[in-house]
Amino acid sequence: MAEIGAMIRRDVPPEHVGIHAASLAPVFNELWVVEDVPYAGGVSQLAEVLRHTDECIVGHGIAPAPFRNPMALAMEWATLARVYPGRLRCGIGHGVQTWMADIGERVASPLVLLEETAVAVQALLHGEDPKLTGRYRQISGWELEFPPDQVPGLSLGAVGPKTLALSGRIADGTIIPEGHGPDHVERAVEIIAEARAAAGRTDPHRLTLFVGFFYGPDNDRPPPPSEEMIQGWEITGDSPSRVADRIGELLETEVDSIVLVPYGDPQAQLELVATDVLPQLG
Repeated sequence: MAEIGAMIRRDVPPEHVGIHAASLAPVFNELWVVEDVPYAGGVSQLAEVLRHTDECIVGHGIAPAPFRNPMALAMEWATLARVYPGRLRCGIGHGVQTWMADIGERVASPLVLLEETAVAVQALLHGEDPKLTGRYRQISGWELEFPPDQVPGLSLGAVGPKTLALSGRIADGTIIPEGHGPDHVERAVEIIAEARAAAGRTDPHRLTLFVGFFYGPDNDRPPPPSEEMIQGWEITGDSPSRVADRIGELLETEVDSIVLVPYGDPQAQLELVATDVLPQLG
């Protein structure tokens, strides 16, 4: 059965992130932080969540490749992975392209940039010299002084077929962002599997799905936290059984982790999941 996780939403103030995470950790297997422009930084939020919790997995969802230098990102992730071994999951994605353009970081080929960034970060985390002379990234002759003993899995944020195939070929996992339901997941699994087979990969590949969530009457439902990011498929309902049924639709797919992104009051919504919905799932 897939893990059920929760998102530390981007509009939670940084000074509240740790306390919010501590309240959720007893219930959820995974907690993920958001790195959206111009909200709180992903790495600093990771550190806060890890510091305020003891056992849950904490994920970076999702670092935008255009403004994350692979050496800097590998150094930050390696530090956290050494201080909190076995508790970190890492995600890199294209970033929202309009945002990347607004901050002067958009490139002609986001796919090439993502691949070069991911390949370099993976090599560095494994204590290796990337020896990379790419179109956008050039790192050669450098290794991390303190690589982690337990290297965190690296997932790519992916929606389209080219990025899904790239993820299958080079990454340890894939993160599908909000707005995509069972049909998209099933197609993504096919694309990833085909790419992995072509690359001769037989190691595990973890599939994580971020999904918009609201439990309550439709009339009380607030707008989603991010109109530009949350559209399409979501988990909503005015009864525990209805919400559980929607989660059950995802559990029938090959997703490994379902991360709930709450609408409205994040604390109240996620508490309702714990008390009313999760018991319905057994």
